Amino acid sequence: MEVQSKVDSKGRITIPPELRKEIGDTVVLRETPEGIMIIPGKAVDFIEEFQKTITSEPPRTGKPENWPPSKMKAVWRTP
Repeated sequence: MEVQSKVDSKGRITIPPELRKEIGDTVVLRETPEGIMIIPGKAVDFIEEFQKTITSEPPRTGKPENWPPSKMKAVWRTP
């Protein structure tokens, strides 16, 4: 589907209702060699957050203790 839309004096464009239903309330405009892409904002946010999650180091606090089995058993018995 190709739709032509006019940019007003404040830089706003009107997106037809049938497209607004598909893309939602938030969009990202991305410049590519082929032109400007309009991407639904929620999909981009999910992808970016997922990439951050899989490429980041997990948070570490302190140094792990090597507990002897007797100490581990004592913890397991505690209700």
